[in-house]
Amino acid sequence: MKFFIIVIFCLYSSVSYSAENNFFTKGKTLFDQKKITESKIEFERSIVSDPKHVNSYIFLSKIFSETKKQDEEKKNLNTALLLDSKNEEALYLMSLLNIKEGDYKSLEINYAILKLNCSKFCDQLDHLNKSIKKFNKS
Repeated sequence: MKFFIIVIFCLYSSVSYSAENNFFTKGKTLFDQKKITESKIEFERSIVSDPKHVNSYIFLSKIFSETKKQDEEKKNLNTALLLDSKNEEALYLMSLLNIKEGDYKSLEINYAILKLNCSKFCDQLDHLNKSIKKFNKS
């Protein structure tokens, strides 16, 4: 009986995980095709399926950036960073938002964290550093 329950649980878990991946994958495909409204729905479905799916929050922030909804962009980036405080893409996007908002104190903090954990977004560090230097000169 225990074996049967374990098998059922494993099957349910794999189906649930697969569905979540499908929502995200479909959302990313739609986003790449510039189908913003449709991709937003898929990323939201991904989050309903798995509330800790960091990349879905990151892509939602990109959607809100494109639609000029800074509050929603920031909320989704904050959630992504709450779930993974060292996520390079979220840190970089938040840094860009910090620049837009003129929040250079937060920019310096995000830059420092990104610099310590850099592996994918190292090329963008120079751009952020220039922005910090511009602020310090003024």
